[in-house]
Amino acid sequence: MYRLRLAYLTTAFAALAFPAEAANLLVDNAWPMAKIQDEFANLIRGDLVHDITIDADSISITADHPTDAEQTVDYSWDQSEVRRSGSFVNFAALGMGDTKPFALDQLQFDKLPEVKAAAIAAFATPGSRIVEIEASQPTTRTSKKLLPLWEVTLSNASNKTGTVWLTALGQVVDVELPEGSATAAALGPWLAPATVENTLSRLAEEFGTDANFLEIMIDDSKALITMEDPQNPGETAEFYMDAEKITRSSSNMPMPNPFAPTLDRAFTLADLASLDVTRLTDLQARTIARMAMPDMTVFRYTISRNTLFMTPEDDRLLVEVRAEAPDQWTGGRVAYDMDGNEADVVLP
Repeated sequence: MYRLRLAYLTTAFAALAFPAEAANLLVDNAWPMAKIQDEFANLIRGDLVHDITIDADSISITADHPTDAEQTVDYSWDQSEVRRSGSFVNFAALGMGDTKPFALDQLQFDKLPEVKAAAIAAFATPGSRIVEIEASQPTTRTSKKLLPLWEVTLSNASNKTGTVWLTALGQVVDVELPEGSATAAALGPWLAPATVENTLSRLAEEFGTDANFLEIMIDDSKALITMEDPQNPGETAEFYMDAEKITRSSSNMPMPNPFAPTLDRAFTLADLASLDVTRLTDLQARTIARMAMPDMTVFRYTISRNTLFMTPEDDRLLVEVRAEAPDQWTGGRVAYDMDGNEADVVLP
């Protein structure tokens, strides 16, 4: 009996003196993922989740307050126990923020190995590592259906970070590579005809060729798109597009623009089939020639059925090509229909 008791005490002391090494939750896949999620669920009790954050040694979840709709509650696991902590303002209930709460069981912790592997593969950068995993249901996405997404942040060998967004099952929906990555360089100058054609192709891939667009404006670094909202048909939405991503944006206009295109004058990307590299190269050259000034360059394309140029009965779809001088003040424009005919000209 004495020996058994001594052995027990020795084992217990060793366990206290030399605790098991904590798992790196961003790297290891051996920790009890499903069990920990069940422990969170037992505390959260069906309240909707606002966000999940996983770092190397802990997990935190923000969820609705069980009794106060204007508050949220934080829950955390530090690899010892799941506990509830403080309460905070429920910004989603106030109509603020860019996420919508979701049910905890819509994202399964035991799918994290597949999610992490898919994120690393999509990042496609030797020497990269995961530095944080978050989850939320963003309302800024372009998709028709709102989905909770894993947001995996990775760092490359130069400590520059990028992000991969994935569904619950690890399907990649978007990748944002570090600034200065090869993706932007591979596209070439943003206003080059080949890049403009690629921009239109990316929009077709994202929204489909039958989506209703009101205006597509492309300058030397981005595109601003006004279109029928994929999530709310019959309403309009604005999207921002650069070399890496397409995201939903909000209008900065304090009052409605009376000259803004409306859904009754919408167009589809199928209507832009003639705007290929050949046509765009021709329009660019003709616009510069029309300006009849040295060193003029094209600085913007705008595609719409613009009421500033056309009367309501003239429903032609136009691409406006704007050019400017090196002083970035002197400029003009030529608007063309899809057959390349001039519809409106303003010279410097």
